[in-house]
Amino acid sequence: MTKKSRHLLIAIAAVAICAPSDMSAQRRHVPDDSTGVYLGVTSRMLWRDVTLADAPALRTGVAFPIRIGPPFMIVLDGSTALRSRPRTSVGDQYEAAIHYQWIFADRPHPRSIVLGYGEIWNPNLDQLAAGLRERTPEVTASGLFDVGIESQGIRTIHFQIDAARTLAFINSTWLQGSASASMGITIPRETSDLSLAAILRAALSASDMRGTFIAAGPRPSFGFHSADIGLDLEVRNRLPFHDLGATTTLQFGGSFRAERLGPHVGWVGLRESVLFN
Repeated sequence: MTKKSRHLLIAIAAVAICAPSDMSAQRRHVPDDSTGVYLGVTSRMLWRDVTLADAPALRTGVAFPIRIGPPFMIVLDGSTALRSRPRTSVGDQYEAAIHYQWIFADRPHPRSIVLGYGEIWNPNLDQLAAGLRERTPEVTASGLFDVGIESQGIRTIHFQIDAARTLAFINSTWLQGSASASMGITIPRETSDLSLAAILRAALSASDMRGTFIAAGPRPSFGFHSADIGLDLEVRNRLPFHDLGATTTLQFGGSFRAERLGPHVGWVGLRESVLFN
């Protein structure tokens, strides 16, 4: 029996989804028994390259399994501005979602599909214009596929396709394809293993979203949304008790956005994540 964890970036973005599987004679899908939490800060509050607040933000999240039945995960995610901003800005955003992960292959090169349904909450959205609602449901789907080129020292190349459909008054669609390559080393120690990694990321996305939820004029046609690049510097420490793992990640990112989303942006972030049973 093995275990994998996957960090998802769709509005959700942002918490560990873990699922064990038995890859012996036949595939079996077993409910996960792990929980992941994270806490981080970023220099700018973005959601799918849309600026929610042009200010530093606190990012928080937790994912925990439903231990009865199929492999479902409950995911809670939040973004909170760390300094005051105009009340005419979209501002803080929070989400609660449930995910179902269908695993085709487990480590070392996992493949899976993740389906999700969630509700996004923007506390001050109804103050921007009459008729806007604070809460909006959303459906998501992600395809995850990993390969490795060990002869070149690349232990993981991760490919991912994310799709989201926001329901209710927004009715927007977002689609992103991304790839990331990880290079690093693992240092064995008496009581734990320490891993150091550099992860290079690139993504291309399309949507019919605007820079704000209430931009004037008709909804734009579906087209180019943004092109993103980034670099994560990661330190992971696996402890011997209770399969506890802690990860510290320093993140650098940049986004070349469609004109309707605003000017191009860059950001830095620091995140601390913990995975435990």
